[in-house]
Amino acid sequence: MFFASGYLNGQTLSGRLIPQFQKNHPKAQISFREINDYQQIPAEVDILEMTYAKEPLSEHEFSFISIVPSPLRVALPASHPLAKKKQLSLQDLAAQDLEIVAPSIAGSEDVMLSKLLNVRPAVKLHYYSVFNKAVVNQAQLTKHLLLIPEAYSELCHPYIVKPVS
Repeated sequence: MFFASGYLNGQTLSGRLIPQFQKNHPKAQISFREINDYQQIPAEVDILEMTYAKEPLSEHEFSFISIVPSPLRVALPASHPLAKKKQLSLQDLAAQDLEIVAPSIAGSEDVMLSKLLNVRPAVKLHYYSVFNKAVVNQAQLTKHLLLIPEAYSELCHPYIVKPVS
């Protein structure tokens, strides 16, 4: 059994799924692959973990299922005035610089993007195409907030993470 994840996301679900799978199938052999090119996925990959996808894998004959929904969150510095709030609204994000996944990559985030565009021109959107520590570091330098799936919360240190209503 080959698990894989790609450059668009970290290994967020596999870490929880693999131990459970091993418990239920103790004789199964498991390997992990990192995908660097979504158009060149090795044929032996059985399960591909992916958070963001519009349709980059259509020719690969994967069956897609939702295992765990990941609500969107905002990551921000602990010193930010909004950090005191328990939950943020879209109006709270007005006049903020907000880093979000690029629209060409996002699928499930399209609804949130259209809602954010409705509070424009106050909200200033900036786009990332790959979520990694560099995005978090850059956000710290520019003092931007990050719109992320909840599953990425642990990758945002030293930012704190708040739910969005």
